[in-house]
Amino acid sequence: MAVKRKISVRKILQVFLTVVVSTGCIIAIVSASKIEDHKMLAGVAVHIKNDKKYHFIEEKEIMDLAINNRSIDVMNTPVANLDIRSMEQVITADPWVANAQVFIDNDHILHMYVTQRVPVVRIFGQDSRSYYMDATLSLMPLSENYVYYTAVVTNVPELKDDSTGWALRRQIFKLVSTIQADTFWSAQISQLIVDTAGTFELVPVLGDQRILFGDTSGMNDKFSNLFVFYKNVLNRIGWDKYETLDLRFRGQVVASPAIPYTGPVDKAVSAMNWINSIVETEAKNDAKDSTRTADAKTTHVPVVKAAPQQTGKVVPKTKPQPKPAAKAAPKKVVKPQANKPHPAPKAKSTDNKSNKDKNKKQASPKYVYPEKSN
Repeated sequence: MAVKRKISVRKILQVFLTVVVSTGCIIAIVSASKIEDHKMLAGVAVHIKNDKKYHFIEEKEIMDLAINNRSIDVMNTPVANLDIRSMEQVITADPWVANAQVFIDNDHILHMYVTQRVPVVRIFGQDSRSYYMDATLSLMPLSENYVYYTAVVTNVPELKDDSTGWALRRQIFKLVSTIQADTFWSAQISQLIVDTAGTFELVPVLGDQRILFGDTSGMNDKFSNLFVFYKNVLNRIGWDKYETLDLRFRGQVVASPAIPYTGPVDKAVSAMNWINSIVETEAKNDAKDSTRTADAKTTHVPVVKAAPQQTGKVVPKTKPQPKPAAKAAPKKVVKPQANKPHPAPKAKSTDNKSNKDKNKKQASPKYVYPEKSN
């Protein structure tokens, strides 16, 4: 025979009380939520992370995105009619917003917490467009409110949403992050250039060298080799001796000279060369002097002195007579006088000697004029 089980009244009462209490709680919660849903907002609060340091997006822009542009009267709209989820989506769609959270607290205040993006590099494209990129490899346009100074990369091709575009974004971020993490390289490297092959060229602050970096493979070794080259080579021979530094080869730096460079020479040899140059210069000068002397001897240039003018003399307009011999006796000049006989010649005196000396020095031709008949 089967044994009949006794029904416990106590258990039945426990189950009944549990159901009643649970139902009451559910009804109370539902009624409370309905009451809250019909209440109005007490205010709106916007919180932007890093708003003191960066100003890419302002509080007014968040209000316009979530409320004003959607024509929502939040102060006169019941809480139940506010679409919190859509507000978050609209705010997050802004390129300068990294994350957004919207909720209503117990005091009926609408809170909007926004995290703005922080760029790590400014990109100048081949199409003359300029924009920013952050650590998540997201692209942001230039802000009208704020200009942020960061690393610069130029000649960048269009960064599409394909494998090539994302690979180039990762290389740019990796190289820029490494440079900014080091105090020396962040101060020395002012610009990055992307060439046609998709590799990088560094533009230094100190020096005019073109630094061909290549891709980001072995990046730390390339920077170490370049630092050693700066320390052991450029610091000794000068920063203007090379125009190109190639880091693309493993474990070495290939430098192309900018100007002709002569290494150290033997002092004794250089001294002998200096003496020989002086001897050769003196020999050339002596040869020139001897040539000039020979030319002066072969070429005779007569020097003619003009005769002094005297009153009562007539200077002929004929060609000059040849120079008389030095020993020839000078002829006496007789001046004509009107209606008077020509005076007789006087005896020799000391004046004749002086006249002879003058005639010898001047050596000019003399002319005798005939006497006039009475």
